[in-house]
Amino acid sequence: MTNEEIKKSLQKLYQCGTDFTVIQSGKKSSRVNGCYKPGTQEIILHNKNFNSDNAIIYTAIHEFTHHVLTTEKGVKNVKCHSGIFWSAFYDFIDIAIEKGIYKRERSNATKALIDEAKQIQKEIIDAQKRLGDLLFQIQESCEKNGERYEDVVESDLQMTRNRAKDLRSMCVKGEELSDEMAKVVATAKDMMLAKQAAENGKTVEQVKAVAKQKPKATDDDIENPQMLLKEKKRLERTIGQLQDRLVQVEETLRSMQGE
Repeated sequence: MTNEEIKKSLQKLYQCGTDFTVIQSGKKSSRVNGCYKPGTQEIILHNKNFNSDNAIIYTAIHEFTHHVLTTEKGVKNVKCHSGIFWSAFYDFIDIAIEKGIYKRERSNATKALIDEAKQIQKEIIDAQKRLGDLLFQIQESCEKNGERYEDVVESDLQMTRNRAKDLRSMCVKGEELSDEMAKVVATAKDMMLAKQAAENGKTVEQVKAVAKQKPKATDDDIENPQMLLKEKKRLERTIGQLQDRLVQVEETLRSMQGE
């Protein structure tokens, strides 16, 4: 690909108000695949590092993300790979895939390893659910036998109360998301929207960005039975979480009061 072809591909992702230049260095670098120079708005690509146009486009999108964030989003440090950066970067990757600019290619060997990793993730989630169920049983046993549940959690299991609460919550919800993703969804202002993003294959940082968005309500939404049912389920989950928190606060207060 020529510099101009790469630039035109990037411009299809986002119409940036500040112009930029794409430069292929003609070199191979052992340190980085490319860089962005904010002073001159230059995207430098060490094209000898790549063996395909697809690979060079990936790095070009990475550096283009720095350009957009620096010139339009007020990000001053181009070396900072924050959550904002990764969310924006993968949003651009999604657009690039949709427009046929970039292909998410995986070899058969890598696919097999990915399947194995996903199976392990599922086993971890199942184990966490079983652990959450056991924590409920431990609490019942403690109450029956006059033992302190929170002391068992912290001393015998060497687990924080918040971690125990998260595990119990996963058990109640029957959550199929990874532990990390489930926490992001649980803190979302619109949990349905965040969960949908997670189920659609978005990254953790992308879902974190979605989690910050406020729910959008319209008159049509209020009169739509399906939307009302979704809202009802969301409220029920929220109430359940608040009730869990209330129990935790009450237990903490009793512990502080030496009951």
